[in-house]
Amino acid sequence: DQVAPVAPEPIQEGQPEEPPVAETQSFQPESGIDQQWRTYRVEPGKTLAQLFRDHNLPPTDVYAMAQVEGADKPLSNLQNGQIVKIRQNANGVVTGLTIDTGNNQQVLFTRQPDGNFIRAR
Repeated sequence: DQVAPVAPEPIQEGQPEEPPVAETQSFQPESGIDQQWRTYRVEPGKTLAQLFRDHNLPPTDVYAMAQVEGADKPLSNLQNGQIVKIRQNANGVVTGLTIDTGNNQQVLFTRQPDGNFIRAR
């Protein structure tokens, strides 16, 4: 007695690519903890809040970081072409941000467990 296959026979193009993704996720449980850094280049005339909006990130995070940015104001004084790296967790929550300020210097903001940011460097 043969059991009929569960999957319908006409398999659409592109479907075989999906299962490996699911396997990878279930194969690496720590991937949920992984923080992903994305690199953005500041465009002429753009503020950090605009960059966040352009990439569907919450501008409220920018304002929270601005509260602790310090006297040199690296967030307020973004320059055209500056590199901003934004770290997000698996849920898409912004957990960190670095800005290259020149002279091989980087400013780092990290999210605290209470949701506020601190300037770590």
